[in-house]
Amino acid sequence: MKRDNLVDYPLVSVVIANYNRCDDLREALLSVRKQDYPVKEIILVDNASNDNSCAMLRAEFPEVSVIALKENLGMDGYSVGFQKARGDFIFQMDNDSAMPKATVVSEVVRRFMDGPPNLAVVATRVEEYHGACDSVEALLNRDSRRGPINTGGFHAGGVGLKKRFIDKVGYYNRDVFLYGSEIFLGMKLLAEGYEILYYPEILMLHKSSSTARNSQGIFYEIRNRYWMARRFFPRDKAFLLIMQMMIHDLGYTVHKRALRSLLRAWIEGLGPLPPSLKNKVISERADFQAKLRELYATFCLSAAQRRVTNVLRQK
Repeated sequence: MKRDNLVDYPLVSVVIANYNRCDDLREALLSVRKQDYPVKEIILVDNASNDNSCAMLRAEFPEVSVIALKENLGMDGYSVGFQKARGDFIFQMDNDSAMPKATVVSEVVRRFMDGPPNLAVVATRVEEYHGACDSVEALLNRDSRRGPINTGGFHAGGVGLKKRFIDKVGYYNRDVFLYGSEIFLGMKLLAEGYEILYYPEILMLHKSSSTARNSQGIFYEIRNRYWMARRFFPRDKAFLLIMQMMIHDLGYTVHKRALRSLLRAWIEGLGPLPPSLKNKVISERADFQAKLRELYATFCLSAAQRRVTNVLRQK
């Protein structure tokens, strides 16, 4: 973006939530520091880390505004940062994400400036990154498409948000805590008539975990899917989808040796909803309905069977 005066640049707030990822967080912040966009604030919400994260921030990144929480709020830690942010736009990224090019923030802002007035989310392409063995150019060339593409979804590893729109609909839900939180926020935006557009030419890197998802993660993954179905789908569709997911989840947790996580997910996911999720979000807007169809196709039993078949074929 070329402008003559810094006043012409909208303020961008980069918001990162962190929990015990000191070394990865350093790499994430170094990539933010290299951005060519001239006006930005950086907000780091620490979810009660017990490693060296906060000390590292004080010593190495004095420009970062640190909000040190006394408890781990999960994805809702981002909400704390969103509330404090002063920017017209927010760029959210994970503590284990990185901006591979210096132009990521400026490209996101340009998409907002050139996009429709109801554009609430500029979704980047987030690719799993394994370090030096992966070529950034090769990752970029995996997808030659250019946005805007109307997918109705985004990855929290790197996403631009228009602050006044997310201020209106609300942020992440503390009860959801982890996996699937993006769906809950995205569906609220779509229900209000805002647009979520995907730009695969804007690349973000996300470090692949070296360990499999643990039993606690499996619990959140399953429980939150049931809550998602109950909050956004009509009752009959929610019932059919949950029945299919339950069949899949039984096989999945047997394979993962996580039946206790499944039992807990069934109890919480099918029991009384927390107050924050009791009100259904219903909309006849085309983008909202399209996303519902996509979610049903993604989580129904036939889709799960196809994923299992593809995995077996690759072995």
